[in-house]
Amino acid sequence: MYAHDRLSDVIAEQCLNEMYPNVKHVDIQESDESCIIFCVLKKFGIMNSSGVINLEAYRKRVLVARQNEERNSVNDYGGTCIESAEATQHKQDVCKKAKVFNDCTRLYRILLK
Repeated sequence: MYAHDRLSDVIAEQCLNEMYPNVKHVDIQESDESCIIFCVLKKFGIMNSSGVINLEAYRKRVLVARQNEERNSVNDYGGTCIESAEATQHKQDVCKKAKVFNDCTRLYRILLK
């Protein structure tokens, strides 16, 4: 997983270990991406188990994750992205909702190998 800081990578690794216990090497499929993102967002408190997005937690995470970038590219602080996630036809599926929110915010990106 590509994130902007080491902690995000550690959290993503924890999520993979939870999703695939007892598997040493996981070939991540594109179909797994949304649930990995949901797990990461949930562990950071950005999204809860029911799919409710905590905008304040998201904003704090953005500040931490992007503090080392040369310029602050965060113009939208998540409000529009929450609206997009809520408007999606899959909003009852927390994994797909997490992916829609993440695709909008571009906070995390999974690199498929």
